[in-house]
Amino acid sequence: MIMRVLTWKKTEPPDFKLVPEKAGIYIISTRQETDHEYEVKYVGKASNLRARVTEHWSKNEKNAELKAHIAEKYIMKFNYSEVESEAEREGMELYMYNIYHPPFNHSRPSGDEVVMCTLPAVRKPT
Repeated sequence: MIMRVLTWKKTEPPDFKLVPEKAGIYIISTRQETDHEYEVKYVGKASNLRARVTEHWSKNEKNAELKAHIAEKYIMKFNYSEVESEAEREGMELYMYNIYHPPFNHSRPSGDEVVMCTLPAVRKPT
């Protein structure tokens, strides 16, 4: 299996105008009070990264845990990487899910084949 090398970018809410309107994968993490490290809470893929992050930070967010974290004003980070291929996005989302086991993802992603990729500097949930 080949490791895909990705260029990861990050932004902190609410500065989402920097996020491109392109397809990609993403990680939402929160800074921990104990050691100030960022811990993964949610992984995903999107056909439009800006639209998806804006949706997450709106009052229409359906994920109750994520919505609560956003409402509590945790210090959060949105890491993203542009990935054009839908099949690769699905496989990379599955890879990230398997690595991090993010607590706010309620189900396993739908990808059939894992696509390994480089990951940003965030840690697994403890």
